[in-house]
Amino acid sequence: MTNHNESRTDFNRYVRKNRVFILGAGFSADAGIPLTAPLLKHAMHKFSEECNGIFQRVDAYAHVCVEEYGGEDLDYLSVDFSDLCTFLEYIELREYGGGERWRDEGSREKLALRYYLAKSIVEHTPSAKNIPELYLKFASQLHEQDVVITFNWDGLLEAALNKVGKTFTYNWEDDKAIKLCKLHGSINWRLNEPNDLGRPVNTLDWKSLKFTEGIMENEIYFSNALLRYETWQHYEPLGEVEPFLVLPGYGKAFDVRSNAVLWYKPESAFCMTHDVYIIGLSLAPDDFFIRSLFLSNFPFVDSSCGVEGRKIFIINPDRNAGKNYEFLLAKGQAELINKKFSLEHIELMQDRLRDA
Repeated sequence: MTNHNESRTDFNRYVRKNRVFILGAGFSADAGIPLTAPLLKHAMHKFSEECNGIFQRVDAYAHVCVEEYGGEDLDYLSVDFSDLCTFLEYIELREYGGGERWRDEGSREKLALRYYLAKSIVEHTPSAKNIPELYLKFASQLHEQDVVITFNWDGLLEAALNKVGKTFTYNWEDDKAIKLCKLHGSINWRLNEPNDLGRPVNTLDWKSLKFTEGIMENEIYFSNALLRYETWQHYEPLGEVEPFLVLPGYGKAFDVRSNAVLWYKPESAFCMTHDVYIIGLSLAPDDFFIRSLFLSNFPFVDSSCGVEGRKIFIINPDRNAGKNYEFLLAKGQAELINKKFSLEHIELMQDRLRDA
């Protein structure tokens, strides 16, 4: 009996140190990385300066989306990003039906838009010497049993982890590394083998995420060089750099199939996790994939390992956060901290880990 009790105590201690962090756009806001509307505006401005021709087509589609047919310049702060991406998905469908699709990875318009979204994000991501203390302290308190699920495209957390000397893995391959699960893709990822207009090329030390060693047909590759803005000065869209970003709108249902293995992996993490921290994730009512992920996993985790004291903390200053997360809050599973993510929340994480 003594050995059984000791084993159970060791198991409980192990589980209590397992944490899941779920990050939304609000997590990166204090680093100066723009949210959706200003990001689209900045990306389209850069698009117009660097990629004449394709920009005009995307801009024309945006005019149709907002039913503005007079030819005036659009204020992209007022353009619904999701609607624009859905319209581009329709254009791609039309091209596909007519046998005119650019490539399996997407239409020229979508690929170029992804490129300028990613380039704008990297431009606004602080360099290693300028990363705010908030993110360095967050990275420092992470450990190898932690899983970070992020819906952000940026490489802010990667930069912070590198700065504090912590190793991370995108594909769960390294048991001793922090697991960084990017469900909406990343500015430094690409779908399929790197090429430039069909010619194989690898000037950026691309590495495989090894998804095709399982059931996936298309591989995803990553390059650490693309986390640095200076790298982007030497590349153009529709070439070797084709960021894999899951865009909002109708096309999301197709995009996420390319990294479906990352949507499957968290289920095992939730089964053996303890505290969960949801930081800066707005969880819009129409964000059906994220909501479904939560509905599928959160209600049953307590009974999976039987370790008491588990809590879900939702850190979000949005006045609608209570309504958006009502399906969790109503069950008594979660606590809403209706504040902007700050150092006091890192202290909370450290205190609960210390007491585990």
